[in-house]
Amino acid sequence: MIMKRHALLLMMLSLCLTGFAAFDTAPYEASGSPIASMSADFFYPPYFRETDGLTLRNLRQEIRFRMEFFAGLRPEARYMNCFKMQKRIVRALERYQAAGKQPVLRQLDDNLLFNAESPLEEFLRPMPVPPTTRCIYKSAGDLAGEGMVYCVYHGPVNDSAVYRKYEHRFAAEKPFFTAFDFVELLIFSPVLIILPVTWLIMRKVLEKGR
Repeated sequence: MIMKRHALLLMMLSLCLTGFAAFDTAPYEASGSPIASMSADFFYPPYFRETDGLTLRNLRQEIRFRMEFFAGLRPEARYMNCFKMQKRIVRALERYQAAGKQPVLRQLDDNLLFNAESPLEEFLRPMPVPPTTRCIYKSAGDLAGEGMVYCVYHGPVNDSAVYRKYEHRFAAEKPFFTAFDFVELLIFSPVLIILPVTWLIMRKVLEKGR
């Protein structure tokens, strides 16, 4: 009876070890491409290339978004769900590193994030679901040092220290004037017209009062 119990425990242990060994962590132990060498799509991702253009579709969407925002129907932009997912991934990596787990993970992709046998699985529970079908997660640089998580479609979160270091690169790829800027100008144009007229009237009144 005791021998059978020991054999059962050994079998369960071997199955657990086999399951973990089935996940190859070797590709994630080397750092990814340096951030400075990333392509233009990293610094100006496809989502913003599509939505920033001065097209009727984009202008309508910007106007609709503001109407829904003021009506309380949509409190934040759609891509913010992707950014929340990225922050969740970063927190999971921080917990993994703080626990002193091995191996040290220096880069990631969807396989590391969404594979049930991944060493990150216990730190990401419950298993995450990408916000959109176009969300694909990768990393740039060395996650154990200067690196960042990003979405191939939406790009990286813009409030990290690493992002701020390369902010000039992100800004350089963006167009000077976007659909967002156009709608903002359209909304505030009455104010831009009223202020000079008000200044001119006040000036005339003051001149007459002298």
